Formats: sequence, structure tokens, C-alpha cells
Amino acid sequence: MPPPHELQPQQHPSREDRTFPDLPGQRGLATVAQLLEHGWTTSALREARKTRLQEPLPRVLAPHRGPIDGSTRLTAAALWAGPTAVLTGATALASLGVPAKGLHQATFVIPAHGRARAHRSVQAVRSSRELTVARRVGVRAVAEGARAIADAAVYEQHSADDLEHWTISVLQRGLASPEGLERELYLRPRAKVAAVWRGLAGFVDGAWSRPEVVLREVIEADGGFPALVTNCGLWTSDGEFIGTPDGYLEEAGTAIQVHSRQFHQGVDDAGGERWGRTVEKDSDYVAAGVRVVGVTPWTLYGKPQRFLNRLRKVVQLGLAAPRPCVRVVPRDG
Repeated sequence: MPPPHELQPQQHPSREDRTFPDLPGQRGLATVAQLLEHGWTTSALREARKTRLQEPLPRVLAPHRGPIDGSTRLTAAALWAGPTAVLTGATALASLGVPAKGLHQATFVIPAHGRARAHRSVQAVRSSRELTVARRVGVRAVAEGARAIADAAVYEQHSADDLEHWTISVLQRGLASPEGLERELYLRPRAKVAAVWRGLAGFVDGAWSRPEVVLREVIEADGGFPALVTNCGLWTSDGEFIGTPDGYLEEAGTAIQVHSRQFHQGVDDAGGERWGRTVEKDSDYVAAGVRVVGVTPWTLYGKPQRFLNRLRKVVQLGLAAPRPCVRVVPRDG
């Protein structure tokens, strides 16, 4: 046995020797419980919090003091909410591909035995219903479309117009069926989800975006126009597809196109630019003898009478002329 002066003291890992675990799907983050499982001590954590770690949410740590991007913050929120939490609301809609905006809050649904809580812009709400997961992004479980839009209306602050548009987008993208969404809404306070009900009704009536819902409301409220068909398909007499106008007054042979970058932006499934194709499509209607009246959402919302005056002049010309040789095929729904 070596003499006492040669005995080496027990070595403890220094602050620099303690490694921060890189856990799958957590974008470099870890909870306090996970760090303790990986050999950290409470005293080491206390010291590291003062010097080199940051805490984006309570008991969720990042191994640096630099900026944290949005996706990482959302992962931190999921870790804070817990392993049984499911992301819902507008942020879940964005994760599912709905062009939601104003994402200032993240809402998670947790089982009824959990603890409802909130911290800054993140909240966890309890539910006794089964939580259906539509997809997973790392450690984040994302709710299905009907649940997400209903929770956005009940637990978050959004404008009625946004909720109505998001509802139509959810249905248009096949993230929920009209029947499934209706069942979901019957479980919610009617006043809280009124805008979602309006979006559902607009979709069932044939409108595929919020401006197209307003288009029908404006024309039908006037009462001086032929019957409006929304989102029907127009075909030539030779069987060639012309297009799907936002509205069509068949008796007057007049198509209405709502031109909006907000609701027709991005790239379609074939790789084409949606806004350009939307505007250029007008010439196909004209070539088939269909009169076209374009309108922006701003005019529909703010100056509807200006639009109605223009439309009335075109409709009068259409009623006095032979109808174009086109076949009208209503959208199935």
C-alpha cells in the first residue's frame, strides 16, 4: 500500500468535464430531470445556470447563452408541458401546414390528471377526452386539425376572420372532414366557436377561403343578381376544363375572381406559383366567352358597394347577350 502522502484524492468531474447530453428530437435542450439522470448534481446545475446555461422555460435548459430560434423554443415548450402533452391551437395548425399568423402563444392539451398551468406565452390545459395525435415533430406531438382549430377558438385570442379562414383551410387541406369538425364543435361552447361554425358553413356551401365567404354574403345581401354558384367547374362544350372561378353567375355568363396574395400564395403541387396562375387563369375564361370581374378582399371588406356597382354593369351586359357555350359542374360536397 502506498504511503499516505502518495494517495490521490477522489476525482470529481469539473464544470468543463460535465457534458450536456444531446438527446434525440430535443434540438440540444434537456430538462433538469434529464441532466440529473446523466450525472449532473444539483450544485453543478446551480453553478452552470449562473455561468453558461440558459433556461428558456422553467426546468428546461440550453447549453449556451446565445439566441434560441422559434423551433427550438417550441421544443422547449413541449418539454415544459411534459411527455403526455399534445400541441394544439394555432401553432399546431401551422405545424400541419395551415398558413396561420399571429402565433404568439403555444397551447398544449394534457390529460385530466395533469396540472393546468401557464408561463408567459405557453399554457397547458386539461382535457378528459382522448388526445389524438396527427403527427410528431421531434418530441412535439401535434393535435389533429378539428381539435386544433376548436382549441384555438376556445383557449387563444384570434380574430373571427382568422378563425373562419383557418377553418376553411383545414377542411380544404383534408386535415378534418366537415362531419368530424361538426362533432368537435358540438362539444364546445357555441359562443366561443361561432367563427369556426361560420367557416364550416362557408366550406359546405362551396367557398374555399374567407374572401369567398364574404363574396357570397355581399352578393346575396344585395338581392339584385342572378343565383351565385361558388367553386363550380367550367368546361367547354368539347369537354376541355376551363377553370374553377370563385363565383359564377350562370344566367349572365359572368365569373368572379377574388384576387388575393394572402390566400393564393405559395407553390402548388405541380411546382407552379399560385398567385401568377390565379391571375393568368382569367384569360382562359375570356377565351371561352365568359365575362370576368376581379375583386380584392380589401374591396369586399371595405368598399363592397364599389364592387357591386362594377359587377352590376357587367351582369347587365351578360344578360343581354347569348350565354357562353360552357358546362357548369358543381363541386362535390
